[in-house]
Amino acid sequence: MNKYTDQSDFEINKKVASHYLPCDYNINEHTKTVELICYLGDTDEYNAYATFAPCSNPASAWDLILDAKLSIHPDFNNDCKSWVVRNVHIPMVNETNLARAISIAYLLFKDVENETNNKR
Repeated sequence: MNKYTDQSDFEINKKVASHYLPCDYNINEHTKTVELICYLGDTDEYNAYATFAPCSNPASAWDLILDAKLSIHPDFNNDCKSWVVRNVHIPMVNETNLARAISIAYLLFKDVENETNNKR
């Protein structure tokens, strides 16, 4: 178990957004979504044009796989009922929801990356 296992998809999505998204976004606590936004002119008003939900959307999770160089395979010890996601720098993540497993592994990878950068 890791520090992200007990967190909701929304909490994980927010953390992934803070590490990954290169664009403006809004955390909508009411709808529990991360909204991709564009500002309307020189105002504080914005338009939400999409959502970012890597825990439930494989299309959002795909770039995380590439960025963290994650490897993925079925959990053969569990009759392939869950997924194993890992790379050489992080502990193995085992979840039934593959997109969620990818998101958690990405956050673990970013934690290791931050620890390494702070030691320099």
